[in-house]
Amino acid sequence: MAFSHIRHQFYLHRQKITFIGLLALLLFGANPVAQAQKKIKGENKPGYDDKPVHYGFYLALPATRFTLQHSQLYADLLAQADTSGGNYLVANTKTDFGLYTGLVLNVRLAEYLDARFVPGVGFYNRSIVFTSPGSESNDDVQHISSTVVELPFLLKYKAKRRGNFRMYFVGGLKPGIDLGSGKNNPEDPDTEQLRITKYDLAIEYGVGLDIFYPYFKFAPELRFSHGLLNVHQPVDEELQVYSRSIERLSTNNVSLILFFE
Repeated sequence: MAFSHIRHQFYLHRQKITFIGLLALLLFGANPVAQAQKKIKGENKPGYDDKPVHYGFYLALPATRFTLQHSQLYADLLAQADTSGGNYLVANTKTDFGLYTGLVLNVRLAEYLDARFVPGVGFYNRSIVFTSPGSESNDDVQHISSTVVELPFLLKYKAKRRGNFRMYFVGGLKPGIDLGSGKNNPEDPDTEQLRITKYDLAIEYGVGLDIFYPYFKFAPELRFSHGLLNVHQPVDEELQVYSRSIERLSTNNVSLILFFE
C-alpha cells in the first residue's frame, strides 16, 4: 500500500517533481564545474584511486519511453481497413520524465578499471497514445506507472587523470523488479489498463566526468538504457481493445545522473 501511495502521488505531481529535479540537477551540476574552473591548485584527494572500495550516492532524471512493436492482428486489421474498411487503433509511445536515486559500491579491479554496483529505486510514468483513424473522438492515452527496484552491475573504464578531472565510460546490465506490475489503473478500474511484467533486464552504457574536490568526488554522467525483455503482459480476451494491438514493449531511458562519492 505504501508503494502504491507513493507511485500515485508521484503521478499526480510528476510535472512539479520533474521541474524541481531538473532545476536541482542544473544547479548542483553547474556550480561544481564552475568552482573547479576558478581554482585548481594541485590534486585533490591524490590517493583516491589507490583505495580498493568507494561508496556514494546518486540522483538521476531520466527521459523514458517504451519501444513498441505492433502485433500481427494489428497488421491484419490495417490491411483489412485498406481494402474493405474497418476500425483499428494506432499505438504510439510518448516520452515522459521520471526520477530515481540510489547508492554506489565501487570496487577497484585494475588501474583503469572498476566494477560498480549501483542499486536504486526508480519512479516512472510511461505513456502510449491510441488513435482511431477517421474517428472524431479524442485520443486515448494509457499511462503505465511503475515503482522499480533497479540493480545495475557496471564496468567503469577510466581515462588517465588530468589534474582534478577524468573522463570515463561505463557499461553493463540492469535487472529491474516492478513492485506494482499487473495492477489496473486505480483511477479507472472498469477500463482496460495496459499492464507490464514484473521483471525487466536492460543493457546500459554511458559517459561521464569525474571531478575531484578536497572532500568528495562529483561525477555527472549521461547514460543510455535499452530493455532486452518484452514487458508487455497480455490481458483477458474480453479486454483486448488496447492490448491486442501490441506484440512487444521494451523500456528505454536516457538519464542525466549526478554521483557523489
